[in-house]
Amino acid sequence: MALKSVSFTDLILHENGEAFMKGCDSCGQKLVHCKDDIKKEIEILHGDVLRVHEESGRHTFRVMHEDIGYRVALYEGVDWGSGKVFFLRKIQEKVESFTKIGMPEGLSKWLLDEKQSKGLVLFTGAQASGKTYSASSLVATRLSTLGGHAVSFENPAEMPLDGKHGEFGFCFQAEIEREEDLAESIERSHRLASPNIIYIGEIRSKHAASEALRVSLGSDRQIVVATLHGFDLVAALERLITMAREIDGDVASQNLAQGLLAVVHQQLDQDENGKKVLHVPQFLLVPFNENYKGVRAKIQNGELAGLQEEMREQKNRIQFAGMGAI
Repeated sequence: MALKSVSFTDLILHENGEAFMKGCDSCGQKLVHCKDDIKKEIEILHGDVLRVHEESGRHTFRVMHEDIGYRVALYEGVDWGSGKVFFLRKIQEKVESFTKIGMPEGLSKWLLDEKQSKGLVLFTGAQASGKTYSASSLVATRLSTLGGHAVSFENPAEMPLDGKHGEFGFCFQAEIEREEDLAESIERSHRLASPNIIYIGEIRSKHAASEALRVSLGSDRQIVVATLHGFDLVAALERLITMAREIDGDVASQNLAQGLLAVVHQQLDQDENGKKVLHVPQFLLVPFNENYKGVRAKIQNGELAGLQEEMREQKNRIQFAGMGAI
């Protein structure tokens, strides 16, 4: 059996030769030993991982094996992990259209509308909730339907965005080694051209948080897309502001209030057949018009709990009047 024919989400490879899978159809989130019929291929993949790590010196990187990409992270623990332990997550082979990933139809239509031409779009959720998949899909679909170009700055790059999208769209996909390099990388991209979309990938540090907020204020014709961990929408925004404050102080809340366009909080559920289904329990849309001054004031004043009422009202308005009510 070939590894590419096995259904799983993650591999854990230990330096001592042990190998485990996670996210299999039959085992769910349990860690199970890799079966004997793929162990030889696992050994080859492990060798590729070690080679790339030694050549690059990086603790996060990508490898390709039999046309399948993997995002790799190195873990060095104190007991079982005292050797090199590599966590591999399978990268999707292609980016699906934003209209086909299970996003609510009205929300999908609103985010793809050319009228939404500026501001910060955040996809939030717990780990393994499909945030990167949704964010990449939005970038690719806006390029293929509206044209223009995007630049991405990821560590590491997870989805195949590089290259042409549709007839009039293109993405320049780049990897950065440290989030501290993000500001310089974005500034360099603006010297060459003004991208219609900047995709930052996952916000993990104060540097990425500060830069995401700063760059979202830079142009009326540029959307900034990013992902962020959080157990609910408000908690994710609080985390973003907390990180950004380490660099920007109280200006962080002001920057978020002035630059935010949308937040989509999502999760992946399983249906009765075990198939993963995208669910969006919360979202917040903040168009740049007079009607949303109150929402922006709440964000600037740190009254994020007050956004819950706005989210409920938006859901109700959309249910009875469609996205045109926003």
